[in-house]
Amino acid sequence: MKRLVAALAPAGALLLFSASALAEDQPFKTVVDTIVPKTPGLTIEGSTGGCDLLLQNQTGQDVVLFDMSKPAKPFRFAAQPKAATPRPPIAVHLPTAGVWPCASLPAVNEDQRWNHAETTVGIWSLTGTVGALSFKLNARTVYDPALDPPSDWTLYLRIGAGVLVVGGLLIAIPYLFTRRREIMGDSKKAG
Repeated sequence: MKRLVAALAPAGALLLFSASALAEDQPFKTVVDTIVPKTPGLTIEGSTGGCDLLLQNQTGQDVVLFDMSKPAKPFRFAAQPKAATPRPPIAVHLPTAGVWPCASLPAVNEDQRWNHAETTVGIWSLTGTVGALSFKLNARTVYDPALDPPSDWTLYLRIGAGVLVVGGLLIAIPYLFTRRREIMGDSKKAG
């Protein structure tokens, strides 16, 4: 009975970690590459989430982002009031009411979890305006293993498997070396 439990424990752990991976939000972050042209007083940075941005608007004018629908729908983000110290950027999740290029992202696959490295899963852009100035934001959505606990488990599993293999070799090679005459003697008698 104890052997059965020991044999089924890895399968149970695998199912548990797979279920937790499906239950969580996908571990993506947004990386803003460029804003063309540079707009003084406007800073847009990436944030955790596949379609999330940090917007800091010190231009005194509203920022309008346009989605990809035909005709494009405007989404207005009001200007922050002038203050002596700059206010922290506001978190912007591109609303589900619009058509955004980052709205449908692929699921994280096992190769990405096993590699435990950041991977770009989507490159996208959107247009916007600040007052009369139009700009284009180029961004990408990146899989971030630091935001993915199952990815950590697969890294630990890979390290553990490597330790088991090396440990097994360190034990098996001396054992086989000391028993080689006995093992080779049995093979000669059989022949």
